[in-house]
Amino acid sequence: MVRAFLLLFIIASVVACSSRNLRPGFQSQQDVLQRAWNYSILPLSSGNHPGGIEYVSPVIQENTLIFGSSRAGLISFYPEIKRKKWSFPVENGVVSQIGVHNGQVFFTGGDGKLYSVSGENGKTLWTYDLRNPVTSAPAIKGEDLYIVTSDDVLLSLEQKTGKWQWQYRRRNVSGPVIHGATKPLVLAESVWVGFADGSLVALSRKDGKVLWEKQLNSSKRFSGLNAELMESEGLVFVPAYDQALYALNPKTANPVWVRDELGGSKRVTAADGVLYVPTSQGKVHAVDVKTGKDLWSFELDAGVPSGIVVTERHVLFASTHEYLYALERLSGKLVYRHQVGYDSGFSGGLAFDPVKRMLFGLSRGGNLYSFRYLR
Repeated sequence: MVRAFLLLFIIASVVACSSRNLRPGFQSQQDVLQRAWNYSILPLSSGNHPGGIEYVSPVIQENTLIFGSSRAGLISFYPEIKRKKWSFPVENGVVSQIGVHNGQVFFTGGDGKLYSVSGENGKTLWTYDLRNPVTSAPAIKGEDLYIVTSDDVLLSLEQKTGKWQWQYRRRNVSGPVIHGATKPLVLAESVWVGFADGSLVALSRKDGKVLWEKQLNSSKRFSGLNAELMESEGLVFVPAYDQALYALNPKTANPVWVRDELGGSKRVTAADGVLYVPTSQGKVHAVDVKTGKDLWSFELDAGVPSGIVVTERHVLFASTHEYLYALERLSGKLVYRHQVGYDSGFSGGLAFDPVKRMLFGLSRGGNLYSFRYLR
């Protein structure tokens, strides 16, 4: 049997490889976002550093931004003065999304190790050898840390020490699959996690015993459940890579509603009874949380959308290809579009500081962009 080890960030980087402008002549409103500055990590054009496309989302930690790079390792950055606080070199770079908890920063390096470092000074607190360079973002609750590798192993570790507690290995999958390593959802007594074979599994937090499993996405071209699961307003939302979005009852795991063509590899965002959904079809949908019915939808010019930031009045997101967008939250009307350069969009998500009204994103080419949110 041949397994196709395809990674979501690679797929996102090649979607819509030609430039497209669906809205020629569009003029952005000048009172929504304002470009502030950008900071280049290590220009790809320099040729002095190995690595590739950047896809890790920046994280706000007190007065700093922490972000990972495939070329420069982990970086803590003061955005107000545009200077590094510290950097942490990693062989083959940072290859997972970042988790921050109680002053610890968690991530996986291209060397196959899970790291915990101090957010204050970047010093190593502990490492755990996963022997697998691609993992989910860690999920932390209480004293426990949960992480999924791209070969479908869920590990439970002590978050303070990195000590192994238990693990669950999913059976191998034949045929082409998408390995994206979904971030686990930690509930009171259980951990929910999606796997490449389209199965959703709940395990006991105490010992990793399987409580139940459901096959959600077996009939699609790519069956994987690769996006971060999310609980909100009495439902658990499970995006599947190939088309479907599932809203499940958290007590029974039975579907409350299912929407085709709303699947993807990014986490959905809920606010005030509305679910904002970035899809693998190159669209963003706003749907009713309880019913899944569309309120509005927006088609990107090219690429697929990043994770979504919802403010009081706007929905902010970027594309893997060329643009950053702001839509009116109620209507989905485009009010702002910023071009970051042909084929130079954002594979990771955006970070928003609601106090200082600043938006940050790390482009695929390694430029950290900042925007002032003016509303």
